[in-house]
Amino acid sequence: MTKTGRQLLGEFLEVFAVDYVFCNPGTTEATFIDVVSTQRSCRFILALHESTAVGVAAGYALKSGKPSIVNIHTYPGLANAMSNLFNAYTSGIPLVVIAGQQNRQHLVHHPILSGELTELARTATTTQVQIDHVRDMSILLQRVYLEAAESRMPTFVSIPMEIYEDSCEGGYFKPTKVLAEPAVDDLGAIATDLAVGGKVAFVADAEALWSPSVKTSLTALSAALGADVWLAPFAVRSMADVGSPRYRGCLPSVSDQANRVLAGYDTVVLLGEKIQSFLHHGLPTVPGQVHLIQFSDGNTRTRHDVPFDAVVRGNIGRNLERLAAHIAAHAPAVKAPVPATGPTAAPPRSLLLDMLESLPRDTAIVIEGSSHGAIEESLVTHLRFQEVYFEPRGGALGMAMPLAIGISLHSRKPTVCLTGDGGSLFSIQALWTAARYRVPVVFVCFVNHEYRILKQLWKLQVPQSTEDQYGPVMDLKDPELDLAKIAEGFGARARRADQSNYGAVLAEAMTHDGPTFIMIPDDHRYL
Repeated sequence: MTKTGRQLLGEFLEVFAVDYVFCNPGTTEATFIDVVSTQRSCRFILALHESTAVGVAAGYALKSGKPSIVNIHTYPGLANAMSNLFNAYTSGIPLVVIAGQQNRQHLVHHPILSGELTELARTATTTQVQIDHVRDMSILLQRVYLEAAESRMPTFVSIPMEIYEDSCEGGYFKPTKVLAEPAVDDLGAIATDLAVGGKVAFVADAEALWSPSVKTSLTALSAALGADVWLAPFAVRSMADVGSPRYRGCLPSVSDQANRVLAGYDTVVLLGEKIQSFLHHGLPTVPGQVHLIQFSDGNTRTRHDVPFDAVVRGNIGRNLERLAAHIAAHAPAVKAPVPATGPTAAPPRSLLLDMLESLPRDTAIVIEGSSHGAIEESLVTHLRFQEVYFEPRGGALGMAMPLAIGISLHSRKPTVCLTGDGGSLFSIQALWTAARYRVPVVFVCFVNHEYRILKQLWKLQVPQSTEDQYGPVMDLKDPELDLAKIAEGFGARARRADQSNYGAVLAEAMTHDGPTFIMIPDDHRYL
């Protein structure tokens, strides 16, 4: 049977039950748009910037558990998307990014908008292909989708614009089910290591979030071993039982601070790829004297950063289940549990604490890296929020706002996104997408008229510097930003909150069918 590229694309979207295509398209994607618009169950989610489209798609993928489809406009569009595509790549979020390419007969002339798309994508995707013949279309689309699903990473495909009108014989798709959860048969040696390993800490990294049973097994293991549970810096999402007395929150993201925490343990068990750090300061992130064990699915690099005493490769959730069962069955041989550490001191009262305290604990919270990141992490840990998404693992600002939209698009429940005035400007146009599709997201924005985190890092790295030196360089003043007008211009409701009205403002925002942008003052008491 003869099929055109148009027909094959339509079949791909149907067979893999694609609900949404997240996009900021252009001329080379005109036929792609036409095909999607004719699908009964697939809908476009339009963003005003390519990186925003990727961020919304990443949030939807995290919540849905399957790859999101992103459509962007050839080389410039891919270049615009790279910051959040890199965030998704380093975070292990499955995306299929499809970009249009100029007509193959025109490429010899290096026309405007063309470029080496697969080469550009190589630094932020795990697989990159260009479809040069329509007969390869079904094979390559199925390949990039399944590789994204299995590796939990972004993949990329470039499609020259005339491919859709070409035709070939055959070509088909199958909704392949991959049933591969390898687990280690005998974890007795690891159990013994933990039983005699002194004080134990489990550190959960981003890779562990794709194993739903990790949370239950971690709770059982931490109770049996008297072990503490930490999230690695930039862990993407909380994946531990926040109600457990053994849950300690996030490790510090500065290397010497994390080193001092981990040095308090005899054995550290890493669940995932690595214990990432943001800044090296004085000491390495992982102290050399600890006994180090890694559990990894094997889709990411293992034993990569530091020497490990043991690496357990296979499904993290299944292997933890087997480890917990082994320890439960051999309880007499396991050391007596260490008493749980007492509760941490309550944080000082602040407007942000009051606002978060008034929210249901099952509200999804998104944190973007900023000068308030550490205090936000401590507050959500203290208040035991169950679903928290952390600052971008790739380090590029502009992920939190669209990520929150993607999460709420799937759940249809309000997500609360915490950001700063400087950080918000990297993706504030995401408000328009939330407004257009009536996605309920509450953005809480600290207003301090400065890039404070850069001032803090400047002072940390150049201690002899003064406020007079770095202050004016990093101030967002003269003129000051009018965030209320900007937010309203993109279709969001803009509100200002303080101690006198935050309850009413937040209650209204949580019931609004669309985005609300709440500005709160930063009076320097938070830090």
